[in-house]
Amino acid sequence: MANCPKCGEHLKVTDWKQHCPHCGGNIVIYDIQERLMKDADIAEVQYYHFQKKIDRLKASFVGSRLAVIRIFTSLIPILAIVVPFFKCTFNEPFVSFKGFFSLFSLLDILDKFNVDNILSLLNTADGKIPLIVFLISVVLILLTVVLLLVRFFCLTMSCSKRGKSMCYAFDITLLVLSVISTVMFFAIPENPYFSIDFIIAPFVYLLLLIVNFAVDIAIFKKGISVKHAPCFVGGIPIEEYFQMVEKGVPQDEIRAEMYRRLAKMQEEKEAQLNKEEAKK
Repeated sequence: MANCPKCGEHLKVTDWKQHCPHCGGNIVIYDIQERLMKDADIAEVQYYHFQKKIDRLKASFVGSRLAVIRIFTSLIPILAIVVPFFKCTFNEPFVSFKGFFSLFSLLDILDKFNVDNILSLLNTADGKIPLIVFLISVVLILLTVVLLLVRFFCLTMSCSKRGKSMCYAFDITLLVLSVISTVMFFAIPENPYFSIDFIIAPFVYLLLLIVNFAVDIAIFKKGISVKHAPCFVGGIPIEEYFQMVEKGVPQDEIRAEMYRRLAKMQEEKEAQLNKEEAKK
């Protein structure tokens, strides 16, 4: 249980009545205004910290023109996966296919795939290495798509203290994985089961990732100005309130200053209302 707000004595579970059994003070209404003011101070400080996070989130996406551009450069690379990615020929045990392969091509033949037959190439001398290299390349390129989506949601933290290192880590990882995947596609040995001839899509994908990285560099080099909405604690600007607390200003003086400023704000509000009514 809590302590009595008047005498400070500890209250037991059985002390449920309105008056304190030690001093007889009314626990509910004793110094209620000051207690409400303290609760309001805590709520306003918590709101200030929450508002700072919201302001940083907004600045991450619309804090500057480059930040708005980054929204598009972060998602456009995914579209490169949809277009025909390479020209290929697949024979048994794959689904027979010849032509330009894209994500839609994969969806069309997905129900015809026999995974066991494809994995049986791992037991063949001429199919094991090509299949492993091909699967690693595909997994890496799909991993970059997942990372692009994760990175987009992590942009909400790009204006935080570690936002720069986080974005750079994503950008570098995406470029490294994309380059490795592209190189491994080129390195697939000749085999009788499938062959891949490259078209421009993988290089466009890599170029879009480079543009994405360049936009990030430009943003952090120029910087984003985070505009914080003004916050008050009892009518005192919160920055000034923090300074008063750090300097050790007595609580009574802080509270007196709050009442003075709140009264002034109320007078200004009433004067504004009277002025508007007079115009009407």
